[in-house]
Amino acid sequence: MSRAMHSEKLFVLDLLPVEILHDIFAYLWAHEILYSFHKISHKIDSIITNHRNYHVNFRSILKQHFDNVCKHIQPKQIISLILSDHTVIYFSLFPIEQFTCLRALTLSDIQENHHALFANLNQLKRIIALEIDTLSYLEFIEPTIQLKRLIVTKYSEADYYRESLLSSLILSNLRSLSLPCCSYHQLRQILSQASKLSSLTISLSISDCTGIDYFAEQRQDMPLTLTHLSLSMHTFSKWMIIEKYYSLFGYVLFSARTISRLLFERFLARMPRLQQLELNVTSGGNSNLLDGQQWEKFIIEHLPLLLIFNFKFKILNIDQHKYDANDILVHFRSKLWLDANRPWYAAFDSINLILYTIPYFASQIIKYPHNDRDAFHPSTLPNEKQTILYDRINEIELGPDCKLLSRYRCVKKLTLYISNLDTTTFDVSRVEYLCIKTAAWSLKKLFDLIKRSMTNLYHLNIDCNLSWTKMTNTDHLQQIYVLNLPQFNTSPGNDQIELGYLFPYVERLTITIDACQQMIRLIDQMKCLSYGSFHVINMEPSLADSLRQWVIDRSSRLKINENFTLKINPDQQCWIHIWMVGDYKPLTEVDMQAEEKPPLRFICSRYCCLL
Repeated sequence: MSRAMHSEKLFVLDLLPVEILHDIFAYLWAHEILYSFHKISHKIDSIITNHRNYHVNFRSILKQHFDNVCKHIQPKQIISLILSDHTVIYFSLFPIEQFTCLRALTLSDIQENHHALFANLNQLKRIIALEIDTLSYLEFIEPTIQLKRLIVTKYSEADYYRESLLSSLILSNLRSLSLPCCSYHQLRQILSQASKLSSLTISLSISDCTGIDYFAEQRQDMPLTLTHLSLSMHTFSKWMIIEKYYSLFGYVLFSARTISRLLFERFLARMPRLQQLELNVTSGGNSNLLDGQQWEKFIIEHLPLLLIFNFKFKILNIDQHKYDANDILVHFRSKLWLDANRPWYAAFDSINLILYTIPYFASQIIKYPHNDRDAFHPSTLPNEKQTILYDRINEIELGPDCKLLSRYRCVKKLTLYISNLDTTTFDVSRVEYLCIKTAAWSLKKLFDLIKRSMTNLYHLNIDCNLSWTKMTNTDHLQQIYVLNLPQFNTSPGNDQIELGYLFPYVERLTITIDACQQMIRLIDQMKCLSYGSFHVINMEPSLADSLRQWVIDRSSRLKINENFTLKINPDQQCWIHIWMVGDYKPLTEVDMQAEEKPPLRFICSRYCCLL
């Protein structure tokens, strides 16, 4: 870009009102603001310095971006913060009590040995939105804090004994709640105390008949205010396991209690404001869940505002021949189900006895050696709209039995078990992730395919003993910035290749190598590398305690810039993870030609987090 053009753009930005720039910043992460706008003019720098509503996302962030945020943004300027395991050092740099304006906090994939860093979470007096891995973090939250949004993303067996932690919170202001596992006792407490709750996502595990009855018979004096409900349920007991075993021999000794439609009707009848409903019975479903006519009557009478209804029912029955797809689906073809303004299309898998709505619960993956017939079932979707199902497929494992590939136009993840790919019939221009599973490919042929047809590809995984020999000096891929080489140590010619030349702009590398000395060579070769995970087969145990200094002494790059973190997994000492400052990757042809780029942020996230 010429200096004149650059000056003209700066001039236009400087003319914008300050309020407009603050509005623009509201849609960007903090590191994106600094990378895009910092040091382009004195006025913009002043606005960046005085901006008070930063959204900071440290999940999968490059080290140089992390350092930039730490340098230029004060904790008191941050209103939402996302931390992952390798960025927990942020709380060691800035005490929690300095985050006086923080309203939303996400803790993602934090190892238990780092939990001590969050012992002072009770200092966050203004927090209203919290997303955590497990319930254990609630131990550090002040019970008087009135959360509006709480998301727990994973289930830990220890959480069974932490049910009281949720009970200790004030739920009266809670608007949105998501739990990966919930008992019916917890559910009763939530529905009775969270009077303002509008969105609920839970998964219930019921082990006996008492649990089913207890769930269905919960009472409320007033109708619930829920507008969005996502409920997943399954039953399990020793009797069901015995039933399944003996049914193989043609008879049943015990009958298991199932989850019926009547159970849902009694539960949902208290939610007349529901606009969006998702029901997922992963096991133990009663056959009356298949009755579309009864569902229709209930919805008309009790859920008049319902706009979105998605369900997936796994039916418990040993007689697969009893159910015919056409007989079941005929009751889902009425005006209610096929309303042109909000159609609810249904499909039935007669092999696995699963009734589900499409396209929401339709398959998104075709895995080898299965073909596309395993992904699609009889449905109420009109023939002229069948392309919806094919466009939903975004991941394919391609083997020799996969046919009619021209139907799939939106594939973003592709795994190849074959050594030839006809790109004239299969559009791979949207593929972002490619995994090679057969060594029959040559690197020359693979690179040519990527450059010619995969213009959006940025993540390459070579999961085979592919030969690295016979590469010319002109062969290199500028578009790859995430690289996985799990079998690199056994691949022919790996000691003769310079990965830094073949993949000059890789920012994230996961690789298996024979010795630590190879790791040093890769770090020095790959100048843009920011995050490296090295699986070292022959690592000397004595290196574990002094590895950081050993790396500094041998790496010319890290000797100059010691700003890096190094971690050895405590349970897997042969894995070394290094997070370091890399060179900025310049714009490549892929960056400029990509038809679809991921959004800078989920636009609604700042509203969801800060209700």
